[in-house]
Amino acid sequence: MDIIELIAIIVLIAAIVFLIYYYIESVNGGSFDIEDLKNHFTLPSKKEANAAVHLDDELKEKVSMGEKIKYTFKDIDKSYANTTDAFSKRLDSFLDERSEELIESWSLVTTDDLQSLEERCISACDSIDDLEKRFSEYSNVTNEKIEDLDKRLKALEEDSELLEEEKEE
Repeated sequence: MDIIELIAIIVLIAAIVFLIYYYIESVNGGSFDIEDLKNHFTLPSKKEANAAVHLDDELKEKVSMGEKIKYTFKDIDKSYANTTDAFSKRLDSFLDERSEELIESWSLVTTDDLQSLEERCISACDSIDDLEKRFSEYSNVTNEKIEDLDKRLKALEEDSELLEEEKEE
């Protein structure tokens, strides 16, 4: 068995345990009490049955701390039940209040920054196109002047060669 298969089996077992937990929780009306589960799945022994019969009224009135807490949580208003919404709202308000500080300290880019960068990029590209066009024109004019200078230089060299030949003669 590969390690990947082992990990997959462990993940599947964990998923099944979570599904069973949430199923039991939903069946019990949102509460999950281990003692209730034990009572549902095990039969009481004879001693426990006899002890339960002989309990005093005082003991019946006493409620375990877990049950008290369970009932107090049930009494809480449902608006507090979904704490992720409350947390999300508080986080959103914090981010709204401190957004400028966060943008500066984390060097974040905003949509305005992106728009200005896009505009600058477009203008730079336009400027580069203009510069390329002007350089091409300059290059053409310069090449023409160089060719003209080469022709004049050749003419001068030919004239100087003729003069030297005439002097030698």
